[in-house]
Amino acid sequence: MQRKPLTAITAAHISVDMQTGSLAVLLPFLLTSFNLNYAAAAAIITANNIVIAIAQPLFGTLGDRKSFKWMVWVGCLLTGVMMVTVLWWPGYWLVVAAVLLSGLGSAMFHPEALSRVRAVSGQQAASGTSFFFSGGNIGFALGPIVATLLIEQWGRLGGLLMLVPTAVGLWLLGSQWKLISQDSAKKARPTGQAGKIAIGLVVFLIGLITLRSTIQGGLQTFIPLYFQSLGDSKEHAAFLVTIVAIFGAVGTLTGGVLADRYGRKRVMGLSALASLGLLYGFLHTSGLLQMVFLAAAGVCISMAWPVIVVMIQEAMPGHVGLASGLSLGTSYGATGLGVAALGNFADGFGLVATMTLITLLPILVVLMTLFVPERTGNMQAS
Repeated sequence: MQRKPLTAITAAHISVDMQTGSLAVLLPFLLTSFNLNYAAAAAIITANNIVIAIAQPLFGTLGDRKSFKWMVWVGCLLTGVMMVTVLWWPGYWLVVAAVLLSGLGSAMFHPEALSRVRAVSGQQAASGTSFFFSGGNIGFALGPIVATLLIEQWGRLGGLLMLVPTAVGLWLLGSQWKLISQDSAKKARPTGQAGKIAIGLVVFLIGLITLRSTIQGGLQTFIPLYFQSLGDSKEHAAFLVTIVAIFGAVGTLTGGVLADRYGRKRVMGLSALASLGLLYGFLHTSGLLQMVFLAAAGVCISMAWPVIVVMIQEAMPGHVGLASGLSLGTSYGATGLGVAALGNFADGFGLVATMTLITLLPILVVLMTLFVPERTGNMQAS
């Protein structure tokens, strides 16, 4: 594993997801500026998620045909520059256009960055992917906090300071560009039986991603609604959501490392089983103990994520970019659809039943993991 280029790519990942994560806290300012209703404000978030979900597999496919290494650098730059201009555009549709371009930058960055991660990770692909994804969790956790502090202190001018992490990410990419952009086996596609895509396995693993994303997205969406309905403060509910994001980063960081050491199926199954008990404890305790249960659950829920991505890459020999884009695009799309389905369930059965359902969904993850193979093929490092 080449640690310096891996660290540079991960730092750029932090900056990209900080920008995407900051969008939600910009909505109140946009509501006021353009007198928007909630539907129009939510459409801004939806536009960002949709373009990322659709474009990532497309950019991944392009990267498989020819190595567009520059997409790592340009994607990071485009995401940051367009997101910090959101508060400066004079019209609603110009804001939407800026958000779409920022989403395109994110979609350009992720598949090619993941391909570069595999190239510099050697035989420790799961560990390298874990490190990369932990950067994304950190970025999503820091983005809303940093953007809020900067804008509350200096207004729109403060928002421009969000370009600092983008600049740092670009500088680190530049410092390690020779190693990051090195050619790899990615160009040499396996042929015959070795190059056959295991379509059934890919679909099955995408189902696991969908379920995992629904659990995590459901917690982040319904924890505030549930606890505020019980009379808790907004600050306490927001803190619980932050716990999920921060300790999710711990899970993505450790999941791949443990899988490389103890086996993928074992780590995936045990982490899902543990999350089932921990979420039950979270829902039936209070105070500090409740936070401990939630933090541990956040770790366990996220452990399987980098492992599943690596397995999809291995199940699609010679299509690492497409596999990466498909994995990440599914995660974005599944989060939106899963949360929407949970919202309909909540309308019909209430918040208590919805939180109970979310805490029981890991049962399905455990059952599905029983059918996951330990290895998904003999794909060459790419």
